[in-house]
Amino acid sequence: MNPKTKKILKWTGIVLGSLILIIVALGLYVNSIIPKFNSVPVVLQKELFEKPIQPFPMEGKFIYKSATELSMMIRNHQVTSVEIVTEFINHIKNDNYKCNALIYLREQEALHDAQLADEAIAKGDTLNKPLLGVPVTIKEMFWVKGSPSTLNSIMYGFIAPRNAIIVNQLRNAGAIILGTTNVPYMLGDYQTIGEIYPTASNPFDTTRTPGGSTGGGAAAVAAGFSPLELGSDLGGSIRVPAVFCGLWSLKPTYSAVNITDGTSPDSAFVYNRMALVSPGPLARTPEDLDLMWNVLINTPIDKRFQKPIEWKPASAKNINEYKIAWMDEWNTSNGSAKISSDTKQKLSVLIDSLKQHQVVTEKKAPDIYNELDKMFLRTWGYQFGENQPWLLRKFIEMDFAGKIKGESENYQSFQDAIRDASDEGWEKTEADRKVLIEKWENFFNDYDFFICSVTFDAAFKKQESWKPIATDDGNIIPYTKYIPYAYIINSTGHPTVSIPLGLNSKGLPIGVQIVGKNFSENELLHFAKLIKPLVPAFQQPK
Repeated sequence: MNPKTKKILKWTGIVLGSLILIIVALGLYVNSIIPKFNSVPVVLQKELFEKPIQPFPMEGKFIYKSATELSMMIRNHQVTSVEIVTEFINHIKNDNYKCNALIYLREQEALHDAQLADEAIAKGDTLNKPLLGVPVTIKEMFWVKGSPSTLNSIMYGFIAPRNAIIVNQLRNAGAIILGTTNVPYMLGDYQTIGEIYPTASNPFDTTRTPGGSTGGGAAAVAAGFSPLELGSDLGGSIRVPAVFCGLWSLKPTYSAVNITDGTSPDSAFVYNRMALVSPGPLARTPEDLDLMWNVLINTPIDKRFQKPIEWKPASAKNINEYKIAWMDEWNTSNGSAKISSDTKQKLSVLIDSLKQHQVVTEKKAPDIYNELDKMFLRTWGYQFGENQPWLLRKFIEMDFAGKIKGESENYQSFQDAIRDASDEGWEKTEADRKVLIEKWENFFNDYDFFICSVTFDAAFKKQESWKPIATDDGNIIPYTKYIPYAYIINSTGHPTVSIPLGLNSKGLPIGVQIVGKNFSENELLHFAKLIKPLVPAFQQPK
């Protein structure tokens, strides 16, 4: 071999060897910064997702009664909790496969708890137990001891070692937890699709999504598997499923309710930047929202996020004593946030009904849509970047760039935040959030509430996530533009109640939301009960 060839081979070997060492070193580095979890494969309860060979006995006496009705029936000794819970369990086992609403059924535990509830009723031990014997379901993200809490990600093979504080609060109030409900991958979608559980479907049309991320929970309540669901909302995750499934819902003020043991399946890591997330109930009546809210309101606080709150009771105002602002298409920096003609028409009917009942209404919105949009993306970026090394933040940035960069004129706010992720940047963001909160609060000095849409239209057909949506009225719109009034409310954490407005011509639910002053939940629920007679009652899916 001539010297020149030897020299070429030598340097080729050196270069290849160096590249291999660099690749190995990079691989070791990446492996070292990826969070480690004690994951075990989650074993699905297959019977939940398959049609039973023989249907379980189920008369259907209780499944569409409200939680308030069930509670009174139990207390008045008209029926036992065991009878009610048995019917719900059999209904779930018969029909859950149609929409994959529940992902874990606590059959034996629920029946045991129902028996204990009946024994307490017999003894008259009902003090401070407003949910005694009443079945509920819980969003999979909240820890329910012995149940999976994976965020529908294979990375998290996690079985909850204890109940979340908020779950214990419901149990202490006597609630019977039937099981946990389906969520999208990492809670990050307006459809309920992921890596572990079968995709959830809308009970009103199983070709469509029930929404996300409390999609399984909304489907469960709409399908009669549960009268009450505990959900959570970071960017519309309670309100979008409520609208898509024809439900009432409450997204409380940020920091009103403890969300500990619901932010991650990793028991070793605790987030400190959760300024967008609120847990809250979904139900078929506003009275049931009120029932669960009066339990949640007393949940022990997490001092990282919360301060003690002196809650004001609701007023005794009549409906004609309220002044309401409303908007169909809110002005943005790039035109307006569009909604469908069906949604406009339903909203218009509601406003006309309010006017007929002497409610003062004014078509007006605060001129802050663009600021809210930027603040949501900025806060989101700092939340995702918390305690993450540069490379992981880069991966997150790349992932979200593929989803929302082309859809949002304010994407730069997210990009700047995820690239920075510093405590100083977070503190500045929090300070700017307070200024924006004050703008909302000043608006509410002139109006009791603000009514607007949540989504562009009714539930859309299941499709590839983050791709443009073909709407029922023939338009093609970007994925996130389908929920233009959901996430922006999370920017400042204001409370909202979702109101179902009946079905459209396709038999699909449509709804809107009422936004209130911070910590005005009690008054919001009072107003919701006043307007209940003005809107169509819940209609069971056919």
